[in-house]
Amino acid sequence: MTTTRFHPKPKLTLVVAVIATLSCNTPPVLADDSDERVVATGKAMQHAHEANPGPEHGESEDGEDAVPMLDSSRREVREATEWVARGADSWFGDIPFENGGKVTNGRIRTRVVWREHDEVDFNLRFRVSMRLPNLQDKVYVLVGSENERDLVRDRSDTIMDQRRLLQESKRDDETFFTGIGLRLLDDISVSVGLRDLHKPYVKLRYRYEWQVSESNQISFRETGFWALDDGFGATTTLDFIHTFSPVLRARWHNSGTISEEDDGLDWYTSLGLYRTFGEQRQLSGELLVDGETGKDVDIDEYGVLLKWQQPVYRDWLIGEITTGHYWERESIEHEREGKWAVGLGLQMHF
Repeated sequence: MTTTRFHPKPKLTLVVAVIATLSCNTPPVLADDSDERVVATGKAMQHAHEANPGPEHGESEDGEDAVPMLDSSRREVREATEWVARGADSWFGDIPFENGGKVTNGRIRTRVVWREHDEVDFNLRFRVSMRLPNLQDKVYVLVGSENERDLVRDRSDTIMDQRRLLQESKRDDETFFTGIGLRLLDDISVSVGLRDLHKPYVKLRYRYEWQVSESNQISFRETGFWALDDGFGATTTLDFIHTFSPVLRARWHNSGTISEEDDGLDWYTSLGLYRTFGEQRQLSGELLVDGETGKDVDIDEYGVLLKWQQPVYRDWLIGEITTGHYWERESIEHEREGKWAVGLGLQMHF
């Protein structure tokens, strides 16, 4: 068997180093594909990016003036990621990367969050999935930056987004991770990875969807996990989705986690309404409640969020503004206090 050698390009090496540094040292904000089917801007948009990566440097799209710096930055990030994927794939065999290899679901997201009586937070999250031909079709590689607890507990985009708007980020809770996933069956997958490159974790996920009627859908997900420093646990997620029309949907999202680390059930529920306006523009409003049984205060906070998102450049750079008012109670000794929060986000798909 021949060994495929790859040599680092200085420019691409620098890009990879920057991504890794940001991912490890900056608090993040996003991930998980399960919620994008509801938000209606994620997967369809990502598939379009993969099929048509977009105009080259200096070109325009539908009469739109190109911004060379944005186009070249996105192109270089993707090239650097593919270079890493090719190199990693060559470790496992000599099948050319072109024979089925690809980079999918590449996302970099930043957000600035202001909370009443708190400091301003800057968050960043990076995630990408790599299909390596030498690891066969059902195996994929994940690399990114996540909150430690959310990564292991398999929490959805919805929960992570909303909690980071209402709760202060902690830099020490963020971690760079890498892992390998295997699809055992259509509905069952297992993943093994490392947090901070030295703390192992294992997750076994079962997911199933029921199309109850033309306008009603139920989505169920059960994830069992084990992680160093966290122990064993399980997360159950249940979504009820009702479609009023092609542009209007409602969703009731529920999640609960039990683990060796928790005293009781760490639970979360939200009720949201999503209205699309074409061209990936969407307005959403959500009522949410977050809590944990076994604590002095069962309900940590409840509140309301309003979010608008739309493309700010081409169809792969998405901007959003979120505002919310929530009522939190830290302990039984404190009164529940109402606070405002505002978030500005930017997400690049590559």
